[in-house]
Formats: sequence, C-alpha cells, structure tokens
Amino acid sequence: MATTPAETDLPLNSGRKLIAPLWHTIVLLLFLIGYAFHGRTTVAHVEGMHLTSKVPLYLFMILLELSLVSYVWFLGVKPAGGSFSALIGGKWNSAGHVLRDIGVAFQFWLVVIVVLVGLNFTIGQSPQTARAVFMLAPGNLSEMIVWVILSVTAGVCEEFIFRGYLQKQFLAITGSDAAAVALQAVFFGIAHSYQGVKSIATITVYGALFGMLAVYRKSLRPGMIQHAAQDSFAGLGFALLKHLGKLPAS
Repeated sequence: MATTPAETDLPLNSGRKLIAPLWHTIVLLLFLIGYAFHGRTTVAHVEGMHLTSKVPLYLFMILLELSLVSYVWFLGVKPAGGSFSALIGGKWNSAGHVLRDIGVAFQFWLVVIVVLVGLNFTIGQSPQTARAVFMLAPGNLSEMIVWVILSVTAGVCEEFIFRGYLQKQFLAITGSDAAAVALQAVFFGIAHSYQGVKSIATITVYGALFGMLAVYRKSLRPGMIQHAAQDSFAGLGFALLKHLGKLPAS
C-alpha cells in the first residue's frame, strides 16, 4: 500500500523528535563500547606506567570529556538546530534559583548514599574498583587542585552527554521516559568498565538515579552539581585518609 508524504514525514513516536541524526548517536555508542572494551586493562596499564605525577593523567581525562562534549554538540545537536539551554534545562535567574538546585542536589546526594551503600552490601565491592580508586586518587596539593577541575568537568560533561543528549535521543526513539533512563544508564555503566563488573552494575543504578532526577526536575543542573561535588569530595577524602595513615600506601 502506498504511503503519503505526510505519513513518511512523521517524527518518531508521536511527535518526539531526535535532537541529532541517528548515525551520530550510533557512532557515540560504538565509541563507548570500544572504550569499555579497552577499559578492561586501563588500570593495570596505568599502574605499570609508575607515574610520578597524576596531573598529566587528569589533564588527559579532562581533554577526553571535553572532546566527547564537542562531538555531541558540534557534530550532532548544533547542526540539528538544538541549544545548550534546551538540552540542560532549568534556569538560574536569581541566587535563589541557584540555592534551590544546590538544595535539590544535596537531597539527591542523600538518596544516592543510601542506594549505593545498600548495593555495596548486596553485591559487594569489586577489587578492580579499589585498584581504580588507588590509581586515580590525588596524592599532593597540585594533584588535588587538578582533581577538582577534573571532577567538575566530569560532572558537567557526563550529565550533558548521558542525561542530556543520550537520554533525550533514547526518549525520541522509544517514546518512553523509563526506557530512556534505563538505556542511558546502561551505557553510563559500560563507560566505567575499568572499575570492574560489579561496579558496572552499581554505576548503572547510579546513572539511572541521575536520569530519574533529570526527568523529575526537567533540568541537568542539580545532577551536575551533585556529580561534580561527589567526585571532588571522594577523591579529596581518599587523599586525606591516606595522608593521615588511615589507608595503606599501595
């Protein structure tokens, strides 16, 4: 039976529109899968380098995060007519708006702590995760400063990529918020494969929580704040405990 132009021009799933070409998303997903495959040996490889300073490693990771955001924006969202403000959502028109999102981020942090602690007791912690933490955590003042910059970069960029771009793309494809949240969370977990199989499961749940927050708030801002703060405090706290002799040196 012949189809009319009106039928073939219908956007995906009852009016939901892709924010970038489908090929663009497929390329990103293939990169994440390839990165995950390579990530299985990342910790051992970096340990074998016996770095005297982790600053170059942090700078490389910052560059990688910014490169992925550049790919998403310049080759996908911008050519399709999208905007940063629409992708991020929410508005900061006053100090009160900023404080509101900080408060939401703090409340969300409490939820995250409860869920992650519960998962840790349920499935246990991967030895690979402990190795990754030792490998990445800062050890001196210069590393701590760059670590915070890395954490803020990761918090903003990863929320933009996973909860902004990918979640909206999956929503356009599936027409379901639940499916979109689940799919982006799976790829978020896969992207952290260097921390081990058990951590992939935990980080997938973590990513799903961020996805639900983005749907509920219609904004990435609280998630970005919490993500950046948690990464910053985790690294700095680990470094402090190690300095105080509460953790083994290797």
